[in-house]
Amino acid sequence: MNQQVDVRAVESILYGIYKATYNTMGESSASLMRRVAPEIFSMIEKLGGDFSSIDDLDSLEKKISETLNELGMCEKITFKQKDDLLIADVTKNAFCQLTKRLKDEGIPLFGCPFAAVTIAIAERVLKKKARLKTLEPAADGESNTHVVVQLS
Repeated sequence: MNQQVDVRAVESILYGIYKATYNTMGESSASLMRRVAPEIFSMIEKLGGDFSSIDDLDSLEKKISETLNELGMCEKITFKQKDDLLIADVTKNAFCQLTKRLKDEGIPLFGCPFAAVTIAIAERVLKKKARLKTLEPAADGESNTHVVVQLS
């Protein structure tokens, strides 16, 4: 059996989940994403190796970026901590069309696998509580995504 999954199929599934979640939970949808973030991170970790021994942001960024690239999710992801924010920039996000579609339909962007990874890193590595502040396609018109997580 072919091990490659068509991104459009995954986008269709995620679209249904995100839309139904928002239609059911409204503004509380973001809190659900925060709760599932560690689970999503854990599953990605199982697909790409153990991240638990990595305790600094730069080393973790490199390992996660390699893993997400190997999984076909993005070309790379970078993290930057600025005051009480953790910022992730995703290059060539395989799910960027999903993000754009949800935004175009007026569904607030409350979650994606990259937001989940960013939240989980904030809580696991930085030992901070985190909530999604911004999730949006990058202004460059490419398939890049900008994620900002508020730390407390």
